Amino acid sequence: MTTRDAYVKQLKDQLDRWNADLSRLESKARQPLLDMKVAMDKQMKDLRERRDALQRKMKDMQQASDQAWDHLRESTDKAWKAMDESLKKAWSAFK
Repeated sequence: MTTRDAYVKQLKDQLDRWNADLSRLESKARQPLLDMKVAMDKQMKDLRERRDALQRKMKDMQQASDQAWDHLRESTDKAWKAMDESLKKAWSAFK
């Protein structure tokens, strides 16, 4: 085998090892993204549920008597605050 052939074979072997290393690194790099996606999907589900609950509370408030309105307002204020905090938390994950 000539020096050139030996060199090319050595280079090819090294490139094959690097390609394998790159493939492993790419797999490891994807995992945090998958983990992040699962967490974000869960967070989005929670946010949608909170939003839907607030929409129901709003409808209840519109139809409530004056006495019931005071009680509904307290629980709605808590739900509103929780929704606001959840949205802020979700946005902070993107920064």
